[in-house]
Formats: sequence, C-alpha cells, structure tokens
Amino acid sequence: MTPFSEFILNYDEIYSREYLWKIVRCAVTGEFGSLSRKQRSELMIFYENLDTLLSDIYKYTSEAEKSQQEGGDSHA
Repeated sequence: MTPFSEFILNYDEIYSREYLWKIVRCAVTGEFGSLSRKQRSELMIFYENLDTLLSDIYKYTSEAEKSQQEGGDSHA
C-alpha cells in the first residue's frame, strides 16, 4: 500500500485538519504536556504518517520531473 493510500485510509479530511490545528496549537501554546499520553501518541503518529506522505509526494514529483527531462515531452 502506498503512503498516500494508507494516509487516506487512516485519516479523513476533517480529522486531518483537526490534528494539524492541534499540533500547531500545542506548539504555540505549550499545551502538548497537558494532553493525555494517548492524545500525545496519536498526534505523533499522525505527524509521522504525514511526514511519510510528504516524502512520498516529493519523491514521486522528483521522479516525474526527471522522467520528463529525459524525454517525456518527446511523445507530444
């Protein structure tokens, strides 16, 4: 399963936006320490999965650009 598929399967858009906001809010207000152990763990897992997704996106984008530079445009 690709990181994209795995992320979409595990996090819907609303949940993702809520977790992103919670991460930012915790970073700005220092609230992270007041969250339960489970909440902190869930935020960290979300962050790690988002990081994996972003890495995959940029890897795919880089590979696609290389492919185009190596002759992908010659098919037009």
